[in-house]
Amino acid sequence: MHFDRSFYRTAAICSVVSAVTTLLLIFLPDLYAPVEGFEGRMSRVNDPAYALRSWVYLVHPFIVLTAALGIAMRIRRAASAAAVIGLLGFVLWAFTEAGQQTLTLLAFDKWRAAFATADAAMRAQIEAHTFMYDALWDAMYFLLLIGFAIGNLSFGVTFLKHKGLTRIVGGFFVAGCLLTVTYMLGEFQVHVVPDALADWVYPAIQPLGRTLIGVWLWRNADETLDLRHSRESGSPSSQDGFPLSRE
Repeated sequence: MHFDRSFYRTAAICSVVSAVTTLLLIFLPDLYAPVEGFEGRMSRVNDPAYALRSWVYLVHPFIVLTAALGIAMRIRRAASAAAVIGLLGFVLWAFTEAGQQTLTLLAFDKWRAAFATADAAMRAQIEAHTFMYDALWDAMYFLLLIGFAIGNLSFGVTFLKHKGLTRIVGGFFVAGCLLTVTYMLGEFQVHVVPDALADWVYPAIQPLGRTLIGVWLWRNADETLDLRHSRESGSPSSQDGFPLSRE
């Protein structure tokens, strides 16, 4: 199986675009109109900033998954186990997050839109549905965190074995895994990182890391240069730290 440069460069572009979508997901809530109480939460469906973020939220995991697919395919010969495990982790994360958001767009947001004109009985029913939605959303959130941690750790450990840009990208993968683990612990009320620090670290790590992943994929788009796992190889090395040999 062979992938040409256009595949890897498409994945590279997706990775850079995912840095932009990550920033939108982080900062668009700052533009939300302030609301209070359950009724205010229901009315948020009419907020333009919320609507934009909702659709970005749905597209975002597929963009990131395309970049992860590019990473997995590019390292599959040099580190096949890491490629498979890492890709499966990102698949679990992406489809769980997309499922979470389709539940929001196609169910919860419809209830919110109906709430303003609903009678008392319907409002009570919507409140009960919302309670169930929140429980499902939290469960899916924890599941996607598991997938994200696995994907980042698998790729990160592999990349850290090398030099240059590859090692730097590996550091961002591992940092993403560690941050994800702190969120998982937070679901059990175990706070190892202050919330204020976590709120600062995430936008510092993820957008830059995804941009560098894009750069790495672009620079390693030629699959005729085979990435070898062994660091002891006497073959010429690329500037990114992976030993290379012509097929």
